[in-house]
Amino acid sequence: MKKLLVIGLSSFLFLSACSSEETTETTDSSAGETASTDNAEVKKELMRFYMAVPNTINEVDGDLNTFEQQQEEGILPEGDELTAVKEAAASSAEEASQAVEGIEIPEALNDKKEDIESALGMISESYDMKAAALAEEETSLEAANEKFAEADEIFNSILEEHELIPSSIQNEVK
Repeated sequence: MKKLLVIGLSSFLFLSACSSEETTETTDSSAGETASTDNAEVKKELMRFYMAVPNTINEVDGDLNTFEQQQEEGILPEGDELTAVKEAAASSAEEASQAVEGIEIPEALNDKKEDIESALGMISESYDMKAAALAEEETSLEAANEKFAEADEIFNSILEEHELIPSSIQNEVK
């Protein structure tokens, strides 16, 4: 009889210990599901934001894109026509700089806000550099494009941290 009592108590302790482990596992898995849901939301917001940047720029930089394309192809006009094209491109670059400065960062990306602000600042500075270069006799946009590439690197590191495929905003605004 004593043996049955000891076996019964041992079984009770064993079962109660197992049931508390199951409860812990359930709690841990639901916490993991919440974290993965939050991560999915951050990824979604990051992609929305990332795609909004070139869309915002493309709304105002058409004349600048035209100038850059003509410059690459070596088909820039001459004289007064060149002056008009450069003035329109400079105005377009200034508008793009202001548009980038006006981009708001979603709250879901607050953990990367400093990096994103830095990248947006570099893009804005890049457009300011283009506007200044267009006022010169010989227009070289190389330094401005390098500044933009630095911003792309920051955005790509953020994308990679969130297991997203890196891209290039600079290529999307041409």
